Amino acid sequence: MLPERMDSTAISSLPFMVQLDISSMNLDNGRRFVLFLFMTIMLISIFFNLGVIIACFYRRFNSPMLLYIALASIADTSWAISGMSSILNSTIASRTELSFSECLFQMFCIHISNFQQSLTTLLMYIDRHWAIFYPYSYVALIANKGGALKLATLVWTIGLMLSISFVAVATQLVFCNTTVLIPDAICAISTIAKSSCGNYYFRTTYPVSVLYLVYSITGFTAMYSTWCIVRKCRKSSAEANAKALQMCFTQLFVCLSHFFSFVLITVLKRFIRHPAVSFIVDFIGVTMIKYEMIKYDQIRNTKSIQSRLPLLLYYMQPVAAGCVIAGSVAMPLI
Repeated sequence: MLPERMDSTAISSLPFMVQLDISSMNLDNGRRFVLFLFMTIMLISIFFNLGVIIACFYRRFNSPMLLYIALASIADTSWAISGMSSILNSTIASRTELSFSECLFQMFCIHISNFQQSLTTLLMYIDRHWAIFYPYSYVALIANKGGALKLATLVWTIGLMLSISFVAVATQLVFCNTTVLIPDAICAISTIAKSSCGNYYFRTTYPVSVLYLVYSITGFTAMYSTWCIVRKCRKSSAEANAKALQMCFTQLFVCLSHFFSFVLITVLKRFIRHPAVSFIVDFIGVTMIKYEMIKYDQIRNTKSIQSRLPLLLYYMQPVAAGCVIAGSVAMPLI
């Protein structure tokens, strides 16, 4: 059970220890098999992501999109390692007590991976839209003057600063005891805030607003860019345009599948309190079921770029890649 919130006994200093509540993460009744299944998926996904990164290095990042694809794979790999290691640490290793500093570091790793996934996806859609509709300025500013690296550095710096701000917010919370109980198997800004007994509602508003702002901007950009490209290509029967439309609708399908999965996870976390359901949803949230083979196809098709419309052949990064994965982090805030 959660610690009582007694504002009258709130302490001004930060707690020394954190106790993780892993009651929903026990490995009885077949859950060990579920853990093995998701671990296998995670390892396969990491393997493909490493292959994508190596392929991008092999091509020497000869196009901006190869740089973005590599960064997306790095973010995916970082998310898998930080998320799964946190869960394995509390289940297999049965390490349920952490220092508060360790908890903050775990939270930082989870959120920076989450932000980099979403922001890199946003950058890829901006790059794709710019290259197709404004090819001359794109070539002048991005392709020929190292603009892609500058944009990537800016985006990742934003993700870093947002993650640091989450840590700063967590240190401003007021706790009632020197040891606090976190109602989850991982440390996230939402679960830490729920364990506090002061400054709770105000301090929670900021991370909720930031998370949903990033998700909303990424989703809107993806949908708007796809809509513009479909409008541009739908009246043409050229083979390149037909392929471009096919890729756009593929992206749209992936976007919708991620969105509905996000809604499903929200409903399950919000209304169903069964431990088995919570156990599976937590693993779905941190296991990155991505489309690495599509990334390979992106890399393979970069040599065939002859005009601005065939750029779509390799701008296929799945839409809102971090939305579903972020579910386990954002969902307790809802």
